[in-house]
Amino acid sequence: MKILIPLVGGFGNAGGWRVLSKLADYWIAYGHDVSFLAYEKTSEPYFPTKARVFYYNLSGEIKNHNNSDAISPLFGPLYLRKALIKAMNFLEADIVLATHSFTAYPVKKSNIKAKKFYYIQAYEPDYYYKKDIKTQFFKWISKRSYKLGLNMIVNAPMYLSYKEIKTNMFVYPGLDMQNYSPAITKLKQEKTILGTIGRKEEYKGTTYIIEAFKILQEKVDNIELHIAFGDKELEKNDGIKVLNPHGDQNLANFYKSLDMYICAGTIQLEAVHYPIIEAMACKIPVITTGYLPASSLNSWMVPIRNPHAISDQVLEVMNNKFTDKMDKAYEDIKVFEWNNVASKMIEYFKEM
Repeated sequence: MKILIPLVGGFGNAGGWRVLSKLADYWIAYGHDVSFLAYEKTSEPYFPTKARVFYYNLSGEIKNHNNSDAISPLFGPLYLRKALIKAMNFLEADIVLATHSFTAYPVKKSNIKAKKFYYIQAYEPDYYYKKDIKTQFFKWISKRSYKLGLNMIVNAPMYLSYKEIKTNMFVYPGLDMQNYSPAITKLKQEKTILGTIGRKEEYKGTTYIIEAFKILQEKVDNIELHIAFGDKELEKNDGIKVLNPHGDQNLANFYKSLDMYICAGTIQLEAVHYPIIEAMACKIPVITTGYLPASSLNSWMVPIRNPHAISDQVLEVMNNKFTDKMDKAYEDIKVFEWNNVASKMIEYFKEM
């Protein structure tokens, strides 16, 4: 099959972009022809891929090379959506896969003769929480994208019937279990190292983890909190280190350096959260508010917005050996292995 993945704009560095690059690579290995279509100003994919990348300009013309000198249009993604529709009208494909609310409309409106799918990796309207006009307009676009009649595939069962989303197809995000794997040997550390992925948004929960860490500092000696991709300003807090483990190998090494990983997210708790499955694959104890496949059998569950509960669970892990939970977590995340994920989506493409 010839599979086209169009983008409004270019590539990003969040986990969802890794999913697209990996899916493309596996589909190519299965013998399919996979291409991305991006705006010409974009740089190379942050997560490398074997797929070809075609580019379009503001007139919708197809280019073989990017152009870093191209202008950024005044109305950003809204203008680029029109150009993307024109560009897709020039192309042929068996499958066109929208991957964001901004690309769903161009995929729907283009004249390309192909089966049209929409891979939904989160319920986007929840992330447009600010009250300004621009944010609320983008929220409206994202809600509308689920009503366009595309063949929707979600990345977790919770989204099968979730607000505007109604579908019967789901495909988990994938996990490289060769890279994210238990450490062969783990050096004994004098300090207890807690870790998290740092984000500014309240719903990511980083502030609650920092509050829990401050509680722990009053009870425990030799403890540190390592925050990946956090704001350097956080290092003004005693015992906090901010790291930037770019790339999968460095990120895996970050998890393996920890004594436990903490997630304190507050929304869409039945979704898949990459740091959870990555830490579990490295057999690191996970303390979390939710997210698949976390449960009381394979991790340490805490309520949202509760620093005291987080600190209590950290002490619980420190004072006891729970290798059975880590073993259970490691078994539970095997469903996310990339070959299982990529092949399942291909089957959906064939069925529709």
